[in-house]
Amino acid sequence: MLLLGNEAIARGALEAGVAFATCYPGTPSSEIPENFFKISQESDLYFEYSTNEKVALEVGAGSAIAGLRTMVTMKHVGLNVAADPLMTLAYTGIKGGMVIINADDPSLFSSQNEQDNRYYARLSGLPMLEPTNVQEMKDMTIAAFDLSEELGLPVIIRTTTRLNHIRGDVLLGELKPVKTKDTFEKKPFHWVCVPAVSRNLHKLLLERYDKSAEKSDNLPYNQIIGDGKWGIVANGVSFNYVMGYLTR
Repeated sequence: MLLLGNEAIARGALEAGVAFATCYPGTPSSEIPENFFKISQESDLYFEYSTNEKVALEVGAGSAIAGLRTMVTMKHVGLNVAADPLMTLAYTGIKGGMVIINADDPSLFSSQNEQDNRYYARLSGLPMLEPTNVQEMKDMTIAAFDLSEELGLPVIIRTTTRLNHIRGDVLLGELKPVKTKDTFEKKPFHWVCVPAVSRNLHKLLLERYDKSAEKSDNLPYNQIIGDGKWGIVANGVSFNYVMGYLTR
């Protein structure tokens, strides 16, 4: 199917079995929750437009901690609003897969500033994936849910305006059965981040960080194309600009 980049992300979440989705809408991410809203009218998917990004992340965190596959979407400045719970959520981790969509807006097409939110991944210690085309936006969303559950951490997917709003051919996959109910396991010495608890959780985060770095080296999305004395390292939409220049 010919899909918008944001539509491909929504499709990937559905194929991954997402059960719970929250957002504060902001361009260039807005089409993702728009699709979730429509789908929630005809399925078991729970969706809400939250009061703000912080609330969206906290509501989503509750769902993921209870074991449901959850997606939270926002634009780049929204992650500033959600940064407080994000940093602590990196310590506690989650039970069900949780994917956070962060849509950066280089050149300020619809925003009040430019930010490179890759620094949030370094700041929090959370894994971040960056697709390069519409097909990868779907496939990487599925992979992000699996990686999140394996590591016990939220996974951030960083997109940019040119990826969110391009269209391309997407090969669809099967829809995974959706688990809409699970149980919350009460563990005060894990979920309640007083200093004595957080000191131990920080060690756990560092262990998970090392594991995610090791897995990053073996992801199929990493490519080495061609050979020679010099190379160009590119990620996200920049990869397409480089390949377009080299092949023209």
